[in-house]
Amino acid sequence: MMDDKQLVITFFKTKNIEARHFPKEVVGEKADFELYVENHLFGYCELKSIADFKIYGEHYSAAYNTIQAITHRAANQLKSVNPDHAKPNIVFFINHDHERGWKDLWFVLTGQEMPQTQATSPIDLGHLKRLLKQGDSEIIDYFIWADTFGKIISFSVNATSPFNAELRETVSSKAYEEISIDKSTSG
Repeated sequence: MMDDKQLVITFFKTKNIEARHFPKEVVGEKADFELYVENHLFGYCELKSIADFKIYGEHYSAAYNTIQAITHRAANQLKSVNPDHAKPNIVFFINHDHERGWKDLWFVLTGQEMPQTQATSPIDLGHLKRLLKQGDSEIIDYFIWADTFGKIISFSVNATSPFNAELRETVSSKAYEEISIDKSTSG
């Protein structure tokens, strides 16, 4: 069975990006991976695994709060290794929870449901405001979401990122791609 770190390495390999575990000599908070293209440092990646959450309602779910808190922790880890933001920062979510999905991260990032289910659906900007207030949205350039039980991997690039074009060209310019990340596959 392939673990989450191996899934990240395998995914980036399909993009001709080498994901190397962050050097163990570095102490303190650090990202999980340094990303290399043709042996040149391209960026940093923090892996976050999403496990089962209890659902407490539709819009004010503990899952949204957890995803927002995980995103904040990832931003801090990326900032610790890339304080001048000289390279792109990527957060890669591996989801193990059949009740959660890309739509939950989208809700945290935008305050909007995806897809819009009702013309009058309320927009809750609370999670987004916290990410903005904490500066997390300025640190993270690219989000990747993969469900361990699906065949779709979703992407979102921060529109204000100085690395926007580079990330679209190197990782993906699509909103999603079909890819098998079946955990039973060996690395």
